[in-house]
Amino acid sequence: MSKVDVIISVCGKPLQTCLALLSLERACGNHIDKIYFIEENTKTRGIDVGCHQYVLDALSHKIVHFMPKQWNYCFPIEWDKMDDVDYRHSIRYQYGWEMSDKDYVLIIHNDVIFKKDVIGAMIDSMGDNVASGHIGQCWYCPAYFSGKCTPDTYMDYRPEFRELVSLYRGAQPPEGKQVRAYHIPRMHPIFFDQPWPLPECRVNEWCCLINMKIARKMTMPIGKATPFGAFINVGKQILDVGCQWFRDMHLRKQTCLNFDIYKYMYHDVPPTGQPTLIDKDKYKDKELIALDALRADFDYPY
Repeated sequence: MSKVDVIISVCGKPLQTCLALLSLERACGNHIDKIYFIEENTKTRGIDVGCHQYVLDALSHKIVHFMPKQWNYCFPIEWDKMDDVDYRHSIRYQYGWEMSDKDYVLIIHNDVIFKKDVIGAMIDSMGDNVASGHIGQCWYCPAYFSGKCTPDTYMDYRPEFRELVSLYRGAQPPEGKQVRAYHIPRMHPIFFDQPWPLPECRVNEWCCLINMKIARKMTMPIGKATPFGAFINVGKQILDVGCQWFRDMHLRKQTCLNFDIYKYMYHDVPPTGQPTLIDKDKYKDKELIALDALRADFDYPY
């Protein structure tokens, strides 16, 4: 089996990042060639998010460390800057996407823990799909709440625009859940032109395998499909990472496989990545949990 490259976008969480990569190497290291470690350039805004030197040294034989010249945070893509390489490489995962020459890349979050060989299993089951992973942010989606759609059946429920608007207007999320109000004040023209895949459909990027044999030639800068890591402005809301790429792939007759990654790794669902990053108490708690795991399982010396 040929090697894959890994792409990880890192903003803070040095201990969780270390645990994510060391556990990945232990579980799947025989499949991995390069790890594109893309460290968000928070220093351009005067924010210090910790030091990653331990894991950079521990995996120096595989890691390609890159820091973009600017920090794009969660800002929507600026289409008029896509010919600017420095700007384009500030989009999440994009540097590794463009640098990798592999048939497959694994994209991961920096707050996951790997238990078993997810890479081998995902490659074996990929087939002709353009990507494999956990499909959908269903915890935000009224089609899921109302029983119309699931990660395994997303290809079957394809509402027209009027039905999509009605779905959002009539949404009644379960207690503790919420819906991103894409219909307020009105649905963006992007959904009129292409109501399906639904706004929250994507292959979740905390652990997904991309078939670059298909995706590379279709995705910017080679093709016209939206970069995988881009946020998209749709009025009062944004389309999250991977959503417009997912839509663009299906517009081009591609499909994604809903793969049960949780047999092989751990990540909070619904995701807690961004909330944990900005909540100091949660951030500290997660870092301390990672520290305990590093000391217990990886002989972490600090």
